[in-house]
Amino acid sequence: MGKIDYKMLGEQIRYIRNQLHLSQEHLAELCDISPSFMGHIERGTRKMSMETFVSIADALNVSTDYLLYNQLPDNDATIAGIIETVKQNNEAHYDKYISIIRALAEISDRL
Repeated sequence: MGKIDYKMLGEQIRYIRNQLHLSQEHLAELCDISPSFMGHIERGTRKMSMETFVSIADALNVSTDYLLYNQLPDNDATIAGIIETVKQNNEAHYDKYISIIRALAEISDRL
């Protein structure tokens, strides 16, 4: 692993925050840090602790890999758990969930 590009990391955090229509102040509040510090993080002018980094990822509902590398994880425990639960019901139920997910993806692509 190379050096962390804090400016790029901050830009990624700002981009996702804006996509979620969160104010900088609200995200800071969710992460229990000051809005001023959140501003520094987004500009890449100050380093954050690992706890703050994880807190930001959790508040934005993204993986730390996505924030650092702009990559989605190879597997997602949340999605895997949902799929496993749905599979336990019956095949028709599973097919319905897959149809819903596809429909949501298409709607999301149009936004």
